[in-house]
Amino acid sequence: MAAVRLAVGDFVQISAAPYAGWGIGKFLGATAGIGRVQYFDAPGAEPPPIVEYSLMNIKPVRLPAQTRVYRLHSTGRWQVGRLIDGENAVLFVQFPNRDAVNVDAADLQVRWNRPLRDPLPLLINEATETPFLADARSAFARQVALQYAAATGVTAALSSSIELVDYQFEVVRRVLTDPVQRYLLADEVGLGKTIEAGVIVRQYFLDTPPESARAVVLAPRALVSQWRDELTTRFGLGDYLDDFLYVVSHEDAEEFEDQLENTGLLVVDEAHHLSRFGDKHESALYRLLQVHAQCIPRLLLLSATPVLSDPEGFLRVLHLLDPVAFPLDDLDGFKRRIATRQVVAEVVAALVPENLWSLTVELERLQEAYGEDIVLMEKIDALRTIIDTFPDEEDEAYLSALADLRTHLVECYRLHRRILRNRRKSLQWATPRRAGLKRVQFKSDGADRWRRHIEELRLCLNHLNTLPATLRSALLEHAVNPRELMSVRALLEKLGVYDDDALEIAGAIDRSANRMRDGHERLDALAATVEHILGTPNAQVVVFCSERVDADRAAERLRHLLGVQVVRHEVCADIEEDDDSQLAWQKFLSAPTKVRVLVCDARAEEGVNLHGGRKVAVHFDMPGSPNRCEQRLGRLDRFGTGDPIVSYALQDESNPDEVAWIDSLDAGWQVFNRSVASLQYLIESASQTLSEEWLARGTIAILDHNAILAGPNGLVESELKRIDLQDALDALGEQVSDAIDLIGERDQAWREWRVAFNGFAGKALGFGVQYDGRRPTNDDADEAFRIVYVLRHGVPQTLIPMGGYLRTFLQSIDGDVANDGSNSPLTHRYVFRRQNALTRAARAQGVRVLRVGDPLVKSLEAFCNYDDRGRAFAMWRVDREYEVQDPSGADLYFRFDFIIRPAAFVATLNGRGLEAQSILEQVLTRKSQALFAPLFIRIWVDGAGSIISNPSEFMAAPYNDIWKGTRCDFNLNPRRWRDLPHAVQTSWLRSWPVLCAEARRHAEVTVRQSEAYCQHVRQALTTLDREVCLRHAQTESRLARLEGAHRQRELDERASDDALCAAIRSALAEPEIDLDVAGAVFLASDSPFEQ
Repeated sequence: MAAVRLAVGDFVQISAAPYAGWGIGKFLGATAGIGRVQYFDAPGAEPPPIVEYSLMNIKPVRLPAQTRVYRLHSTGRWQVGRLIDGENAVLFVQFPNRDAVNVDAADLQVRWNRPLRDPLPLLINEATETPFLADARSAFARQVALQYAAATGVTAALSSSIELVDYQFEVVRRVLTDPVQRYLLADEVGLGKTIEAGVIVRQYFLDTPPESARAVVLAPRALVSQWRDELTTRFGLGDYLDDFLYVVSHEDAEEFEDQLENTGLLVVDEAHHLSRFGDKHESALYRLLQVHAQCIPRLLLLSATPVLSDPEGFLRVLHLLDPVAFPLDDLDGFKRRIATRQVVAEVVAALVPENLWSLTVELERLQEAYGEDIVLMEKIDALRTIIDTFPDEEDEAYLSALADLRTHLVECYRLHRRILRNRRKSLQWATPRRAGLKRVQFKSDGADRWRRHIEELRLCLNHLNTLPATLRSALLEHAVNPRELMSVRALLEKLGVYDDDALEIAGAIDRSANRMRDGHERLDALAATVEHILGTPNAQVVVFCSERVDADRAAERLRHLLGVQVVRHEVCADIEEDDDSQLAWQKFLSAPTKVRVLVCDARAEEGVNLHGGRKVAVHFDMPGSPNRCEQRLGRLDRFGTGDPIVSYALQDESNPDEVAWIDSLDAGWQVFNRSVASLQYLIESASQTLSEEWLARGTIAILDHNAILAGPNGLVESELKRIDLQDALDALGEQVSDAIDLIGERDQAWREWRVAFNGFAGKALGFGVQYDGRRPTNDDADEAFRIVYVLRHGVPQTLIPMGGYLRTFLQSIDGDVANDGSNSPLTHRYVFRRQNALTRAARAQGVRVLRVGDPLVKSLEAFCNYDDRGRAFAMWRVDREYEVQDPSGADLYFRFDFIIRPAAFVATLNGRGLEAQSILEQVLTRKSQALFAPLFIRIWVDGAGSIISNPSEFMAAPYNDIWKGTRCDFNLNPRRWRDLPHAVQTSWLRSWPVLCAEARRHAEVTVRQSEAYCQHVRQALTTLDREVCLRHAQTESRLARLEGAHRQRELDERASDDALCAAIRSALAEPEIDLDVAGAVFLASDSPFEQ
């Protein structure tokens, strides 16, 4: 390949990191194959250091039309223009006032793609822009900074199409502000673990350069399509799927092993499936994760399964999270930890202020059980001493000692501080409640014959030798639900039962069951029930059937009755992505007034979300497992709004086993009144026992089973109490952070955000807006819109070169929409009001909520940072009634807009790798942003250097270049700078650079001495100190019971946390004071310019 010839003065780019993102520079020459490149910051600014790099990586650049260029004129003044045309050595440039000329490229400069370090040189060199642009840019930058502050750096939460909920945001915040991002998200079922994980996945892609980002989500096969849909519609990550973001089923994970080696984030959904020893796919997946999980820097395990349900399986999950704390070869030790936690859990539940006079008993229990815990004994003694003084329940010392003891117990005896668990009990508002069961009774023709054969087979099998557990369970399920398409005779033969009598009876059962299934009685009951329910306004019905054939028949019958109001749920794994047939049933969700009935088979019991609105569940038949009933209702009572869920059961009075079983589900397990997801392992063990008892005793066994389960002292309530107490130790406490309130306030300020965005993107930069409907005509209206790059007669009206636009704004462009030619690309659809992006119709259309974290806003932020327009302004302000004080005929005032932020820092981690370095830097930034919101201070300084504490209304009024009464403003463009009156030139501009620098120095000193600045710093440091004290207390509590490698690891993390806090303290104590805008305002009583 021939070498490219470069001449001194050519515009070039360096193609290698870290300079590839620095933009365009000037070639200064080369020596021995090493080229020198000089970048340009701003007119009058100190030039950046010269970069030396291999000539192989230095490439010539042709400037695109509309590129903003700078020229130092022979008069000594800087000129700012835009490129019209040309290449090579001569370029055609449009300067202000229609001054278009050919200019040697060597005489032009182009800003690099680095943030403007200081706008003051622009003001000094009279390279100013209209105040309108400065005000528009400032308003946009302020709104962006306020959103960052409210989100504490978790911009993925703001820019996702989700409701902003406190407990979910707290989970996300804890993960993303921890240098060790390895967590088990253990919220109870239906509370939104997928949303929490989705926000974290989105934040990962926001924080990581696309070329190095790779994330993998492992999920059961039934949930893969749901994950893909959520990541696309809620989190805007559809463009990343299958290139940088992979959703893989548990069963296919082995084929994906190579991808895990370079993964930066791994999410494992339904992680408790990994504990299934008998499943070869899950066992293989677990072995795979054992190899790779410890090398992946970010790990999220998702599981709602409580620890008491399956200690061995839970240990396997926790081992992936932390192999040091949870070795697989110490199951007995893990079980002891769980057992010792029970006493602690019961005491912690009792440690509430109103139990003041009964606390002594609980303290004695602790002393008996944990007398060797010296720190615990000290805290007990401290609390007992206060109790002995007979305090009130509101006594501060009493409350403090009680909280101190509770904190110590929770930190010592919780399983792991990186298990985050929210519970439905404390978040009852978050999901629709279950409102009980109504039964619809009918009698099947032929049920008596089928029932007689079932009893004959049960008695016959009792005389045989030991039967497989699988057979007992299957027979019980068939007895309580004969709709299941199962050949009893084939099952006996498959499991090795060849007794002639049993096989003959089984054949009779199959024949009578088929005849009973063909009957119309159950379908009649269904039709009458659905018709009755639809009499309730806005009600929608989900019909659950166990078998596809029943669902097909039910849908056909209901369509005959109700027509197009009925749809059949289908699962089509092989339909092309652009085939809408797979979405037909989703009209039940997107058009609830038109489609009111959805008929499902068992395939819809997992991986389908049907919540929201007034949903009613109709169980065409009842599965033989409470877990499957839970799965069905879990489709309807998930996180979000909705009416209480009422269930209807079609109950065949001819089948006593079915009646008794529904009684058991209703009164014993109470599955129609509350979630039983936490009882899944109790359900499995109880079902095994019941199947044995039923084979021996028949229907009476189901009735006795119900009696054991039900009641305040029954097996279910006792187990729930144990689980509840244990979960309380690991659950997240009451949310004390006000972060979600700040986010909510900022989110509700969408009208202010809309004004700032439209003012900057539309009016200042010249982007067009294309609305889906009518343009909003009042403040409360909000229509979906797209941003469009504007061209007229082939000439860009948008003030960004097309090449720069495509490069910077590429991720915001909707590649699937038909644009009006490639020269007018359209962005994705957006709305400003969050609720308008959350409807099912909006999600189906890909509507996004426009906030920080979205590619469009991020691109505009980048433009704000590297473009100098709007950073400096100057104007001549006239009021014919104004009394000028200065003899020059104009009074001079400077305006300086400062933004105060935590100081930037670069973390150093000895030998821990680039990923760990990146995570730590992000954590430092988020923590400092949470403690120190950006502070905006505007300082006015007069021409003599005095601070103007209370600027007049005339001085501070918004820019207005149209005469309004006696007032009008005149932007000082290059011509007007030259045309300023001689007296002004000699009075103010004679020492203009010194005057500007002195005014800026006085302004910055004033900022540092201001009460607002000092109080902001003090408050941030005080909050940090409180957090450090709390973390130290929690760490000391944990260390009190740790030993060996686990203790050493805790000590290492404490040292790391201390170093992190020291870095944050330094950033808060000496924050950055950035000059965002510098302006000069000349106040006068008349205008020296032509009108």
